[in-house]
Amino acid sequence: MFYTKEEIDFIKKKIEKWKVFFIQDNRKPFMHLFITLLGIALSIYLLTKSVYFIPLLSLFISRAFMIFHDCCHNSFFKVSEKEHNEGKRGYNKITAQLLEMFINYDEYTWTKIHGHHHSIHGNRNENDTTRTVITVDEYNSLSPIKKFLYRIIRTPIIFFLLTPIYVFFINHLIIYYYKDNKKIDKLDYAKSKIFIILKIVLFYYIIYKYGGIKLLLSIILSLYLAAIIGIMFFHLQHQVNIGYWKKFDNNNQFEYDKAQLHGSSLLKVPNIFKPFTFGIEYHHIHHITPRIPGYNLQKCHEENEKLFNKITTVGYKQAVKSLSHTLYDEKKKRYISFDLDKKLGLQH
Repeated sequence: MFYTKEEIDFIKKKIEKWKVFFIQDNRKPFMHLFITLLGIALSIYLLTKSVYFIPLLSLFISRAFMIFHDCCHNSFFKVSEKEHNEGKRGYNKITAQLLEMFINYDEYTWTKIHGHHHSIHGNRNENDTTRTVITVDEYNSLSPIKKFLYRIIRTPIIFFLLTPIYVFFINHLIIYYYKDNKKIDKLDYAKSKIFIILKIVLFYYIIYKYGGIKLLLSIILSLYLAAIIGIMFFHLQHQVNIGYWKKFDNNNQFEYDKAQLHGSSLLKVPNIFKPFTFGIEYHHIHHITPRIPGYNLQKCHEENEKLFNKITTVGYKQAVKSLSHTLYDEKKKRYISFDLDKKLGLQH
């Protein structure tokens, strides 16, 4: 059952006060940033004592990425609505650029590509390059060799182990342009790639001089583990049932809003990990308005929980099964898995 236009308008009105425009000052975001940087520094120090602290650094890197993500949305540090509409970023841009070297991703690319994802999410008329699956019709139109390759690459264990390597390690060595995203300036994009490579090299050099090759490899492994978690989260934020992926006019605000609410999930996360996921599990709210910072998402959801009775909630069991979703069946309006995974019960 889908939300009506009146229900969506009421939801948007009720969550308005949680936007970054209305926070009193920047004390809370600075506190979150300080805790994150302190956690990274402490984890790196502890790694010089034992590799068993790799998971701890992975968690703080994940938290740093969520702050980076909010900064790229211009929704971590306070900006007024007028400033935001004028393109002013406050402390958001410089903070995102500071965090680049810890997460292996540049602010310019994420802002443009991820912003593009938000602007077209759920619309089958658009090409969303961040999707982790294709439709059944698209799969059937592939040549036999491409079908074979897709089945190999989209085998969950292969996909979730290899994709993070490409996205967070190899991607920065490749300068290519997104034809579907007209907001990307080729020169700015190239400069951003060059600068982040230099930042990463400098950061890794400092780490190497401080703790040697063992510490350097431990940090790279921590980043890789965080990247795996991140790719899994991104998949589960959208490619879960009941799915919402249809063709509509992107200028139709009601259809767009439905796609954001019904095509984004609420992920169940153990309380112990919530400081590190930083609210991104409340993805239904994030997509209906990216202006709400991660540190406000949980409170926003809890205050308006009754209004979100139609969104897709993904528990632990469903999450495990949904990781095997590899195709979207437009006729059934559901995400599905390959036959072998279905037989193993890995489809929700």
